[in-house]
Amino acid sequence: NDEAREPLSRKVPIASSRINPYQMVIMIRLVVLGFFLRYRILNPVHDAIALWLTSVVCEIWYEREGEASMLCPLDIFVSTVDSLKEPPLVTGNTVLSILAMNYPVDKISCYVSDNRASMLTFESLSETTEFGRKWVPFCKKFEIEPQAPEMYFSLKIDYLKDKVQPTFVKERRAMKVM
Repeated sequence: NDEAREPLSRKVPIASSRINPYQMVIMIRLVVLGFFLRYRILNPVHDAIALWLTSVVCEIWYEREGEASMLCPLDIFVSTVDSLKEPPLVTGNTVLSILAMNYPVDKISCYVSDNRASMLTFESLSETTEFGRKWVPFCKKFEIEPQAPEMYFSLKIDYLKDKVQPTFVKERRAMKVM
């Protein structure tokens, strides 16, 4: 069975001639957004104060402890077709990121649609489920960003910055081993 020997992930080199135009588009969009925000601040629309206040209230909305959440339930669908083009490790990281979102646990559902019915994808998602039972509470407890384990552990940052709980180092080490 060739599928059992497929790698869980792979790195694909991309020529800078393909990446650079994309990066330029991102930079242009950021500059345009900056000009737009500057314009909105310097030229306020006085007839839209109610709209502005509504958006500010929505941005700072928070849930109170002990009260039922008023947020809408979210159903998120992850679609995958080919375990060679979309490595199962990437799919697993996507699912873990979704489940670790800062959203009430009882209000979020993640569905994976594997159109090829790959046994490799199935097995990796089974492992993802087991790991997720530990990863998601770890992310929520220590407010981990980014929530994809592969990305989080590959970053070269000071992971102790702003982490004052004494159990953090021990639990982080255990997560990395898992």
